[in-house]
Amino acid sequence: MKPLNPIFESKLNKEMPSHNKSNVRKKPITKAQGRKERYDKKKDVKIPFTANERRLIKVLAKREGLDPTPYCAYLVKKGLKEKHDFPEIFYNPKGKPYPAKLEGYYYDLLFDYKINWDCSLKESAYRIISFMLRLEGRDIYEKFIQ
Repeated sequence: MKPLNPIFESKLNKEMPSHNKSNVRKKPITKAQGRKERYDKKKDVKIPFTANERRLIKVLAKREGLDPTPYCAYLVKKGLKEKHDFPEIFYNPKGKPYPAKLEGYYYDLLFDYKINWDCSLKESAYRIISFMLRLEGRDIYEKFIQ
């Protein structure tokens, strides 16, 4: 049966087009296959604190207008920039942690301190933050830490 309109005649004779290979979605790339990582990605260091230290961090962070996590990162960065002589302190790894999200540069500096002090990354970050807490909260430090 022929269509009455000649325009429709050409559509009957054509075959269905095959798939265009450029429009086919690629399979997702996994991390193992070489997916790129952001160059400005921050790395977490979870630092354990006692209950009193956590309260002190919350109070000092509130003074600065920050939440505890960015405040911990701020303290670590400030300590690494100023290059103080950080004293050895007792480290208890069983506390409740606060994360410090550090850029790659500061993470590498902290890693250097870890190697120099021959301790873990968390312990080196704790050592820096506890010293910086003493400096930042001179007026209220003794009230919180016994």
